[in-house]
Amino acid sequence: MRNYLLGFVSGLGAAALFVIAPDMTWYIWLLFIISSVSIAFGVDVFFGSRVEHQVRAGWMGLILFGGMGVVFQAVVWTAAL
Repeated sequence: MRNYLLGFVSGLGAAALFVIAPDMTWYIWLLFIISSVSIAFGVDVFFGSRVEHQVRAGWMGLILFGGMGVVFQAVVWTAAL
């Protein structure tokens, strides 16, 4: 369920990005895709590690991958506006 929710939010973000700045260059779109996948991977690592009772590894994965994705998203949205 959470993967569907992450996909839905990423799709809404891409649609909003296209409406706001449809003439962005290809590498900004590539950075958006990489950052969305990175955030989804970070969330997946977090919940997978929680299931396996590896709480610290889950938080580290979320911070590492999710943090990198959030920084990339900030770059994308700064370039769009």
